[in-house]
Amino acid sequence: MNKKRNVNYIKPEDPEFLKILKKQAGYDDRNHKFDELQNEEKDFVDDDDSEQPQVVVLKKGDLTAEEAEIERNNLEKEELEAKADLSQRVLFKSKNGAATDVRRKRKEDSKDKIKSSKEKKSKQLLSFDDEDDDEETG
Repeated sequence: MNKKRNVNYIKPEDPEFLKILKKQAGYDDRNHKFDELQNEEKDFVDDDDSEQPQVVVLKKGDLTAEEAEIERNNLEKEELEAKADLSQRVLFKSKNGAATDVRRKRKEDSKDKIKSSKEKKSKQLLSFDDEDDDEETG
């Protein structure tokens, strides 16, 4: 066994005068760097009511807000009750297709950049030197 693994550090207690100074200054000894991350619940909470889409009923057959809520709850229940088919490959669904849209846009942008750079290379460069023009023509 390696003895280096068994080395521990115990932080000594602060002297009384330092405790008094820290208390007067309002110094907090805790590390708050990870407090927000460990106690973060915003990532796991559904959208607030204010962030839900606006329901507009234009025609007689359109869904109302209550009917849409009932339909959404039914879909969620069906997903929870459905058992996974373990004979197939496991596929993870994203909640929204925003990530795939972003990837698709990036690919299109990169293709456009490549095409534009190829077009620029194929064009002839202009020369503003009068002597070169005279030599070519004469």
